This record gives sequence, C-alpha cells and structure tokens, in this order.
Amino acid sequence: MILTGFALALYFMVLGFAARASYHLLNQTELLIEKKTDFSAHALFLGIFLHVVMFSLFQLLGLSNQMALTLSLFAVILAITIIIFHTFKLGFHTHSIKPTQTNTASLMLIVMCSVMIYWNASILPEMAWDSWMVWIGKANQWLHHGLATPLYRFDEWVGNADGIYNASAHYPEALPLLYLFPKLLGWNGYETLMVFQLITFAMMTLLLVSRLERKGAPWFLQLLLIVVIYTTPLLNNHLMITGYADIWMAMYIVLILLTLIDYHEKGDLGVGITLLCYLAMLPMLKLEGWVWLLLFIVAHLLVTLANHPHRYKFLIIFSVFIGLLWILGGVHLNLPMGNIIINSEKIEILTLIDANIAFNNISKEIWVGFVAQNNWSLLWLGLPFLLVSFFVNKHNKASQVAHVFFILALMCFLFLFYFTEASQWAKDLTAMNRVVLQLVPCYIFLLFKMLIRLKGVENQKSTSSEH
Repeated sequence: MILTGFALALYFMVLGFAARASYHLLNQTELLIEKKTDFSAHALFLGIFLHVVMFSLFQLLGLSNQMALTLSLFAVILAITIIIFHTFKLGFHTHSIKPTQTNTASLMLIVMCSVMIYWNASILPEMAWDSWMVWIGKANQWLHHGLATPLYRFDEWVGNADGIYNASAHYPEALPLLYLFPKLLGWNGYETLMVFQLITFAMMTLLLVSRLERKGAPWFLQLLLIVVIYTTPLLNNHLMITGYADIWMAMYIVLILLTLIDYHEKGDLGVGITLLCYLAMLPMLKLEGWVWLLLFIVAHLLVTLANHPHRYKFLIIFSVFIGLLWILGGVHLNLPMGNIIINSEKIEILTLIDANIAFNNISKEIWVGFVAQNNWSLLWLGLPFLLVSFFVNKHNKASQVAHVFFILALMCFLFLFYFTEASQWAKDLTAMNRVVLQLVPCYIFLLFKMLIRLKGVENQKSTSSEH
C-alpha cells in the first residue's frame, strides 16, 4: 500500500505536467525545465487542483462513481498523449544542474524525517480524529453512496430523503474529492493517503530549500530549514494524523508566496496562471480560505497603492471613507447571497462570519498555546525581529506582498479570537493553534529569508531586484 501513495502522487504530476505542456503547445513554445525538483513539485500541486476541479464537475453533472473513475483514467491517457505529442513536436529543454552535496544531504534528511513520521503515524491509537470523520469521512460516504449523493447537516437532512447526513456537510469539498479517487481504485488503506501527504509536504519543503539556495543561503541554513519544518511539534503532529485540511492550506499558502515571487522575477504568463490556480484552491480547502484569499488581494492592493506616486492622495480618500462609515454607523448591505454588516457591535460577511463584537481577554491562552505548551518550539521568538526587518529593509513588490499578507493574517487572527465568539476555541486551546498552523510554513520561510539578509549572503541578482 506504500507504493500506491507514490502512484497517486505520480497521477497528479502527470496531470500537472500535461497542463504545462498544453500551455506551451497553445503558444508554440518550448517547455523549459530549469530544475527538475521544482518543476515536479509544481506539477504535483497543479495536478491536485485540476483533479479537484475535474471531480467537482463530475459531481455537478451527477455522474456515478464508475463513470467518474472511467473519465479520470481517460484523463490520464489524454495527459500522457499531450506530453508525448509536445515532446515530439516542440520538445522541452532541461538545465543540466549537477546536484551539490547540500542538495543530496537535503534530500536524504527529508526522506529520513518522512520515514520517521510515517513510522510514528503507523503506531498511533485508533481514535476518531476529526479528519477521519470530516474529510476522509465524506470520501467514505461518497464511496458507498455515490459521488453525486448530496450531504446535509442534521436540520436539512431530516427534511431531505435524497441525501445523507454529515455534521460538516457545509465544509468545502476539495479534500474529500481528493481522497475519494484512491478509494475508487481500491486503494482504501490508511498508508496510501499517509505516504501521499508526506510526498506533497516533502515537495513543498524542497521548493523552500531551492528558494533559499537561489538566494545564496549557506548549506547549514538550508538544512536547518528542513529540521525546523519537520520538528516543529504541531506541524509534525498534523503530518502524522493524515487528512487534516489545515496542513494542506499551509502548503498552498506557501506555494502562493513562492509563485508570486517567481512571477515577479520572470513575468511569465504561465507562472501567473499557476498562481491564480493556487489562489483558487484556498476557498476549496476550508471556509477560512476565503479570508486568506481576500487578504492576499488586500495585501497586493495595499502594496500597489503604497508604491503609487499619488499614495498620499489615496490615503486621504481612504481616511475620508472610514470617517463617513463611522458617521453613518458602519456598513449595512442586504445582498442576494447574504448580508454584509460591519459596525461596532457586529460583523457579518455573507456566510463567512456572523459574530457579535465583544472583547475577550485570551492573553493567557495565547501565551500557553504559543509558548508554554511547546506547540511551536521557539519559533515565535523571531516574530518581533521579522516585523522590524520588514520596515527597516527594502523589498521588492512580491516580498512586500508576502510580508503584508502575513501581518494582515496575524491581525485578523488576533481580532477573531480577542473580539468574537471564537475566543471559546482559544480557551480550550484547539482551533487557535490550527489557524496558526496554516500560516507557520509561510512564517518559517520569511524568517529564513530574514536570516539570509542578516548574514549578508543573498545573491547579487536577488539583492539587485530587491531595491
């Protein structure tokens, strides 16, 4: 069953590779593969997105499980055909980069960490983890009742004879659709998803290491990044309990940051399309994905306005706008898709959030969750230095967006748990850490990016583009 995890990863890579090849066929251009590990990683994550979109379409059309499986296998054949056709018609070019000793050591360290996590996961007690009931649970329901079978929460289920009950029926369905495919193939073992998740996380880590290497990071910083990522307790725990959406959200947030930097450096349309695909994946993973997507848009807008020649005029206009809202008592909009109400007493935005605003002092819980429980080792000690480095150093637009997104995300996190009913999840030390988990790989990347600057070893090419 371990090999099926590798086969599943290969399936997504083929879909992603074919998508890239199709783009170059349409543009009649040669496919350039600068670094095979980077290309494979992006092909994997792009393929996952395409699979989710494909299965969402199958679900919308009301197809049976057998038909969905048949069309998926046809998609694989079509993808392989496109890759072969592109190879013979236009070809693809790879840069012959000889692996360094650091590259080899990094790969061996990632493999060793993955094996240790797999071994620990295999001896976990059989308990009803949330992931097995929600994300994997939905996949099991569709496996037995059909992909097109609607899922309802209790109140809706009572009045609908055509569906089945699931307490989390309102959650996005990307992961259940992802987990359903190997089950349709008969790969229903826990090991398949465990190995597949470890492969995807390893690919994300390789992308981060590759980015540090391109910026001139010394070998020990590259290896230290791997150690930090794989030994951070709560990251490690969520890798062992396969199926959680938070770890997938964390991976795609990092992918967005790295792809945004690539798009800024290259300006390639294909990279831009890949970036849009990764952004679209966020709300398909979890409800808070809409928040992260909105924050990426806001961060990009703020950075654009801050670098605009008339930024002070925009600041005045924004201040006047906020003043008018305060005089009018906030925002009150009744829209067909939901309400938007923002005032001093309540915040309601469509179906994303509906909460009364009241201060709840959770400072003690923040201290316990972030430091005392050792959920994050000593990671958060670097936060003040990271914030200071953002303001004292010059950054290019992509780096500015990354930092502003992270700052906005932290502000939203603090507002959510200090001023809404979400404080109850902080007081029992559950969701508070899960939300933070989604941002931690991004935070680790920004920390190591800061360390490269402090050592003064950043490549001249990167440095010149930073100013």
